[in-house]
Amino acid sequence: MDTVAFTAALEAMSASDLDRVAVGLERLTAFQGDEVDAWRATMAIDRALRRTDRTRRAAQAAQRAARAVLEAATRAGVNLPDAPTTCVARAAAELARGFVVADLVERELSFLLMAWEPVLFESAARSPMMRSQKADGLR
Repeated sequence: MDTVAFTAALEAMSASDLDRVAVGLERLTAFQGDEVDAWRATMAIDRALRRTDRTRRAAQAAQRAARAVLEAATRAGVNLPDAPTTCVARAAAELARGFVVADLVERELSFLLMAWEPVLFESAARSPMMRSQKADGLR
């Protein structure tokens, strides 16, 4: 998955998707060891971005991802500001940064994606962009 596909999946999220991710994120950092692993993943992403001079592209991807979550929440009828939605938007931004250097931080991304996987692939299937790509592949 790249940042474009990730953002498209975020745009297709429903209110229940947002809730499920928020709960998953809460569980992911419920234990002190997991929270440390999340910080290590974030630091690895930061180092990879600096080392490859991709920080600007990562910042743009992060902004698009956070905005996509907030727009999906608004479309789903969530009244903003909403603490769980803000948490999901921040986590989406971090994942988007990681996708920019995915080739260098695969293990860290896998850890951060644990809270997202079921919802992310379901919403990607509902995404108009993903449906269009599938149709193009069938031609």
